[in-house]
Amino acid sequence: MGAYGAPFTRGPAQGVHDAVFARSFAIEGDGGGVIMAIVDLPGMGNQNTRAVRQKVAELTGLDEAQVLVGTTHSHSAPDLMGLWGGVPGDYRDFINDEIAHSMAAAWDARVPATLAVATVKAPNNNRRGWGFTDDDMTILDAKDLEGNRIGTLVNFAAHPVILGEDNKEISCDYVGYSVQKIEAALGAPASLFNGALGDATPKVPDGQYPDDFARAQAYGELLADIAIAAVETAEPVEGSLVWSHTEWEQGVDNLLFQIAAQLGILQFDFESMGLSQVVTTQSTYFRLGTQVQGVAFPGESLTRNGLAIKEVMKTPHKMILGNTGDALGYFIPSDEWQTGKNDNYEETVSLGKTAGDTARDKINALVTADNANF
Repeated sequence: MGAYGAPFTRGPAQGVHDAVFARSFAIEGDGGGVIMAIVDLPGMGNQNTRAVRQKVAELTGLDEAQVLVGTTHSHSAPDLMGLWGGVPGDYRDFINDEIAHSMAAAWDARVPATLAVATVKAPNNNRRGWGFTDDDMTILDAKDLEGNRIGTLVNFAAHPVILGEDNKEISCDYVGYSVQKIEAALGAPASLFNGALGDATPKVPDGQYPDDFARAQAYGELLADIAIAAVETAEPVEGSLVWSHTEWEQGVDNLLFQIAAQLGILQFDFESMGLSQVVTTQSTYFRLGTQVQGVAFPGESLTRNGLAIKEVMKTPHKMILGNTGDALGYFIPSDEWQTGKNDNYEETVSLGKTAGDTARDKINALVTADNANF
């Protein structure tokens, strides 16, 4: 299991409370298409996401940059990053293969459809003491031309950490309860992509709960109720899709990451540059009509980093798909680096001080370039 504690300290799962999923949502419009998969894992090393993208590109004929693989960041799920001990190789390969075939199946199943979008507010907290988060929930809702719902995608930021480190059962945390209720109410597959989740945590309704699973259910179903109601207010999206992509090298200053890479336990490819290490990461930008702009963010963006990206977007509905395309820890604005917030915890699981600013600037360049087109 991943996401809590130092490597190898938490140990293996002792059971399965609720199954983890790969859920894929494919969109094609005038100008191109993208496939977005969300997987109930803490994260995926780039060795895994690269294998998935390559397989999906082979199966669909799409460019790898059009294949967006994200993780919900559940802290009660298997470790496909390698940072906490990893998973058996055959299980890792099985998961990668299942994700790739899920994405290809979504692409193959596409039909003429209408897409609608809504953005509303939902409750979360900021654990670094800012008093604000990115509390926008954006919903994409697809129906075929006869009005039958195809699927619903929800984008909202909150760490799946209601289940604590002492939990040894595999679970999606609150995300699973949310998705299940949305699917039951709307009658079609649903998915929930986390957003700028770096310092965003759940805001569980007040009440007496027998255990953390009940707390997770209460929060997940609260978010589901908000999403279900929002679908009724969704506005149509024009039938065009624009996308672009960028890659960049980021220095790896984190000593823990450096040692783990040298020991060969990470499922990431870090490159040695003299005495230093770097990692090549990426982001894909997409625009749906003139209503929606979105980006795949390669890790856990802190609130102020995420909002700085959304501020550049022109459309009324704005999406940040967190931990998507990569899962490289926390991305912190440099002016927030080691200022004592949350006891500087996020800094201990970050590539380094420049990572947040660099990612923000690289992604904003994609957004700005397209802003001139509409």
